[in-house]
Amino acid sequence: CSMYQRSCDVGLGVPFNIASYSFLTHILAKHCDLEASDFFYHLGNTHIYDDHLDKLREQIKNKPFSFPTIKILNKKENINDYCIDDIEIKDYICHDKIKMDMRP
Repeated sequence: CSMYQRSCDVGLGVPFNIASYSFLTHILAKHCDLEASDFFYHLGNTHIYDDHLDKLREQIKNKPFSFPTIKILNKKENINDYCIDDIEIKDYICHDKIKMDMRP
């Protein structure tokens, strides 16, 4: 799966988009009887807001954990019928939340 994003907020948007489009990659693979593999994320105007700098400096000190396992449980007839209950996530480990303010 490949995605291009025109404007990218590193502190808040990028992590959410990586997760959501990775789930989409797994759903599409299941729906097409394929195995999910790579997700390529191409970022356009990538930016960090000044008030996120200290929080991101804190975040990059965290040692990454192993990736979780994602499994799509049931293949649906219609691609629009998948829901959160069709996704199984195992071995998800995360660091403590680092709060950053949203931009209006």
